[in-house]
Amino acid sequence: MENEIFTALLQIVTFFNQPANDEHILAAANAPRDPNLLPIIVRVGLQPHVRVGELASQLGKTHSSTSRQLTKFEKQGLIQTEAAADDRRARTVILTATGQSLYDRITAVRAAKIHAVLANVPSDQQTVMLRSLQQIAELLAQVN
Repeated sequence: MENEIFTALLQIVTFFNQPANDEHILAAANAPRDPNLLPIIVRVGLQPHVRVGELASQLGKTHSSTSRQLTKFEKQGLIQTEAAADDRRARTVILTATGQSLYDRITAVRAAKIHAVLANVPSDQQTVMLRSLQQIAELLAQVN
């Protein structure tokens, strides 16, 4: 059973990590086609004031590489970095108004895609799926 659960999770992760999906979402959201843009905007949108080091860890990139990407997006007016409240040496990231608008467009495109995928799934089954996914997310959050 565990192997089947892992396989299903891997299929979900693979779907969301495919560059072609990101390109489609960015195009539909009228956003620049930068392969680093969507993962950063979405994570910062979901986690305002995320630390640069934590963001790098989530992206599977080095702190240096992530900082370069953030500098680029900051120059484009999409994000803003600031010193962390509890540690002035650490930087946190937030979306600017322009970045928030982009995040909202990306979210709308993703919601439309999910809606289309789930269109023929009965509401009660969707509720069961949601609860199961939330439970898996909670369990995985306890691993680290």
